Amino acid sequence: MPIRNDSARVSQAFTLVELILVMALLATLLALSAPTLLHAFKGRDMDQEATQLLAATEYARSEAISQGVPMSVWIDPTTGNFGVRASDGFDGDNTRAKNFSLNTDLHFDSVEGVVDQDGHRVMAIFVPEGTLDPENSLDTLRIANRSNAVISLAQTEDGWGYEIVKEAP
Repeated sequence: MPIRNDSARVSQAFTLVELILVMALLATLLALSAPTLLHAFKGRDMDQEATQLLAATEYARSEAISQGVPMSVWIDPTTGNFGVRASDGFDGDNTRAKNFSLNTDLHFDSVEGVVDQDGHRVMAIFVPEGTLDPENSLDTLRIANRSNAVISLAQTEDGWGYEIVKEAP
């Protein structure tokens, strides 16, 4: 019969004190990293909204070419809504108009430009050839959040559309 030596036996479980220390360490790390994570999530919201607005401009270009009428990308700075429809004075397919809303934490930053018949600001007008109307299209549109971080949509150098430009905080 083998002799058992209890002092040589290795413990295979954690004690309650060890578990509490690990939990306290994890809670401290989470508390320290929470502001950074929150900032990253807010930045992701801005990226998603800018991408959605960029997609709306591409949709407007496509519809201008396919319908053969100028298409407007409009924005409403007071409500945070934006959309695509046939430009004033042209009969496009109204069933293909699109409306979107910015995240409630975001807003359009100081928008100037032409006002359409519905009282919206015109961001861009794409003519049937697929190019921007330079007279009635904004060079840059800025989207800001509550902490004034900004992301912009700016006309591309060739003038055919827009691109996302991230600004330094």
